[in-house]
Amino acid sequence: MYKLLLATNDQAVRDAFAAIAWENMGFKQPRLAASAQEALESLRAYHADAIAVALPAEEDAALIEALLSAYPDLPVVAAPARRGEAEGYVLELRRLLLRLNADISNDDYTIADQMMVCRHEFFRALMDRRIPTGKDVERLLRLVRSKMDPHRPCVVAELTMPVGSDFLKGRWHYGPERLEMALRNIFGVEVAGLRILSCVLPGERIVLLGCPMLHHQLETAENSMTGVVSSHVQDCIDHVDEYLGIDLSISAMHVLPALTAMARDKAI
Repeated sequence: MYKLLLATNDQAVRDAFAAIAWENMGFKQPRLAASAQEALESLRAYHADAIAVALPAEEDAALIEALLSAYPDLPVVAAPARRGEAEGYVLELRRLLLRLNADISNDDYTIADQMMVCRHEFFRALMDRRIPTGKDVERLLRLVRSKMDPHRPCVVAELTMPVGSDFLKGRWHYGPERLEMALRNIFGVEVAGLRILSCVLPGERIVLLGCPMLHHQLETAENSMTGVVSSHVQDCIDHVDEYLGIDLSISAMHVLPALTAMARDKAI
């Protein structure tokens, strides 16, 4: 059974979590911590598969920063005060934990490897505008332990192949997933305080995201982020052409006020 640590001093949250039928959901009764310090002490003393957090803003920020360095792959779950909402989040956590601990390959995949796969799936859904709301974006970023900052401006770029190109349907025989992996290896990097990600979306759309990292200072002003991303993408396009034989170009690039602006209920 999975072990959950509940970090909160809110009695309504504790009551909502106490009402959940934990064994039926594959969990032991959660261990409790009333503060960020107690939560960290508990994690050092006892194993936990995930942590649910509902703390005041200052303590919440301190705990998340500590978890980034000490427990970077420990799922962090929102802890609401409504039982139905809490159960929904726990079910979502259970699905993630099943993925992280699944033995589906002969390869030696670690939990960190599996979490990275889950992060890529989240960002693919985000860049395809399939995450419902900005609050869902923030919640899921924590759940999959992304280090991307959801509250700072970010850059989105779209790449296109020449009209009539038959690369994906002709010369490339490995599917969009393998192409996305190849492009991630070329485009994916941290540059000037920005993390660059790439995704291949339905309709042969290639989308790149440049976003500041949590607790990282940008090495450039926000109004010149497009220049940093554009320069990096142009350099990578040359490598893509050389190694994969794809002729790509930037068709659009814009700055969003935050990652949450990529939610489905927002207009870009």
